[in-house]
Amino acid sequence: MRSTAIPPPTAPLTDGVIRVRTRRADDIAAVAEASADPMTQRWLGDGPMDVIERRTSLARAEEALRSGRSAPLLIADAVTDAPLGVVNLQFRSDELATIAYSVFPVARGRGLAARAVALVCEWARGLDVHEVRLEIDPTNTASLRVAGKCAFDPLDEITDDGKAVFARRLARAVSRRSAP
Repeated sequence: MRSTAIPPPTAPLTDGVIRVRTRRADDIAAVAEASADPMTQRWLGDGPMDVIERRTSLARAEEALRSGRSAPLLIADAVTDAPLGVVNLQFRSDELATIAYSVFPVARGRGLAARAVALVCEWARGLDVHEVRLEIDPTNTASLRVAGKCAFDPLDEITDDGKAVFARRLARAVSRRSAP
């Protein structure tokens, strides 16, 4: 967990194809529907959102940001703003974070997870995160492709639940000054 609150992105993070933004009330139905997807449940280990989770979803997301624990965000179409998935930057410390993500079934196979991970990594760099990790089930070939596309290197490390760990070091921002 970070020692301070996580400032949400001041504007959506975008690459022209997707945008990553904070979640809104009108996103909850799509997030809840996707939470019942068997592949989402398999890879994330979460069950479908119940009525209470739907009702408290935004408050829990805001608390996660305030506490410094995580930044639960939404992946949306850059043009229509339709929800396409979720991505969560989860802090282990001020300088180390993991990213968890899920693309909704209707949007899979289009490279959106890699786009979202790349955008979140760039945002994390601005938050002074030095290393971002992905924890991937070794049989999740789609997420293994995301790790490769986003320049994550495998570590010689396995989580308690058998996931392989991949890391990406983030270059620190360098201020540019004109020469005298």
